[in-house]
Amino acid sequence: MMLKKTLLAVALAVTPFTAFAGGSLDVFYVDQDMESQAGLDDDGDGLGFRGLAELGKGVSLTALYQDADLDDADASLRETRIGLRYDTTCHGLNVGGSLENVSIDLNQGGMGFSMRGYSASAHASVSPIDKVTLTARVGYTDVDELNGMEYEVGAHYAINKQVTGFVEYRMANLDDEGFFLGDVDLDTLRIGARYNF
Repeated sequence: MMLKKTLLAVALAVTPFTAFAGGSLDVFYVDQDMESQAGLDDDGDGLGFRGLAELGKGVSLTALYQDADLDDADASLRETRIGLRYDTTCHGLNVGGSLENVSIDLNQGGMGFSMRGYSASAHASVSPIDKVTLTARVGYTDVDELNGMEYEVGAHYAINKQVTGFVEYRMANLDDEGFFLGDVDLDTLRIGARYNF
């Protein structure tokens, strides 16, 4: 039942993206690991989706939603991002940047906390061999009382013109500036598929 609800939510959320000239839709499994100085260390897994809609002249609208059920805390760690992205090509290397609105929610039996802020990042990708693309992203994220650097690497394999499989790993090191959790490290693994339209 949970899977059906998730797929329905994905379909409803990404329908507007298909109205654009080009873009992509990702559906992925997410494995989340969280460690904090306050001792709130946990991990879990779940599902997520991500969309990209091209607006023209290298500018795209992006959206990401992922929700992982944590094992020990009986809680869910949810992340939502909506932003703008710019891409250009230089000597066969795709480079660009993005600015996103970020929401991170930890829900536990009706209790929990929500953090809101932004993330600014630069990214690059290259295709060393046919059908394979390697990606890297470095960003700075500031959500309420937590802020710090994010590092992400990924590998994408084009099965055909429409479908691509991918693996991505992100590390976020967020410093505490008055939050009760202390410094927080979030490690995120995504394994999924992309449909290009």
